[in-house]
Amino acid sequence: MYDFKKTEQEVYDYWEKSKIYQIAKDKTKNGKIYYWLDGPPYTSGKVHLGTAWNKSLKDIPLRYKRMQGFNVWDRAGYDMHGLPTAHAVMKKLGLKHKEDIEKYGVEKFVEACKKLSVDNMLIMNKDFQRLGVWMDFENAYQSITQEFVEGVWWLVKKAHENKRLYEGKLAMTWCKDCGTALAKHELEYQNIADTSIFVKFPIVGKENEFLVIWTTTPWTIPFNLAVMVHPELEYVRAKVDNEIWIVAKGLANTFISSVADKQFEIEEEFLGEKLNGLKYTHPFYEVLKPVYDEISSKSKKAFSVVLSSEYVDLSAGTGLVHT
Repeated sequence: MYDFKKTEQEVYDYWEKSKIYQIAKDKTKNGKIYYWLDGPPYTSGKVHLGTAWNKSLKDIPLRYKRMQGFNVWDRAGYDMHGLPTAHAVMKKLGLKHKEDIEKYGVEKFVEACKKLSVDNMLIMNKDFQRLGVWMDFENAYQSITQEFVEGVWWLVKKAHENKRLYEGKLAMTWCKDCGTALAKHELEYQNIADTSIFVKFPIVGKENEFLVIWTTTPWTIPFNLAVMVHPELEYVRAKVDNEIWIVAKGLANTFISSVADKQFEIEEEFLGEKLNGLKYTHPFYEVLKPVYDEISSKSKKAFSVVLSSEYVDLSAGTGLVHT
């Protein structure tokens, strides 16, 4: 029976003993340079399936370019900074909070982070090489080295000298425990069940007729200024008991029958663009009348239907989005 592990090990041993990777590089060292800077994986853990696939895919164009005679610059690299590393070390040391790091000793903690990163890097080097990836792992760049850190500060300095830096505002995810911004790769996601509500907005000049919106953020309703509908989607006026609800046709049955558990009849069908400018009364109007009257005096579009093909779809809700 074919033993792929045995074959892989034999090929790997042959490459190592005969220095095949270096021979391939030397063969095209006088060719046109092809520059490949490796996007670094974190060293906060071990190689996972996504990282293994990523490296294997990168190996393909590098080999192809060598076969074409290019002198391929293929330095590997590792990301060793940030919360992934800090969290891994905290877990290893049994530290729960930022204050625990200070009690443990910041310098000791930094050294522990460096050690974890380097130890994992050496293991990852071997794993990538076992996958058959031909890159310069012996000289892999590390974001914890002085060379790397000074390079980043040099880049920032040059950007400043060329007036490319400016101060602005950006919405960021934030760790309340660590007190710092989070990169998207530092977030952990999970599916949770949460409550959402449907709200009826009375239409001005109509009795018992409503625009129905759906929201997962009910605390934003007091500052609702408009209701968005998609101009090209079909909407309906649905008779529900003694009321008329305006919702998207594609969601009417799901929402009214399933969620609201009501029987309904469609009295009219039309495109969303027909609703443009339709005025409604905010559900909290009597409570916040002075505020809403002032807003209405400044904008004719306040508390009316506006069109949006970007923010309205039929993925969930009613096809009407409050904004």
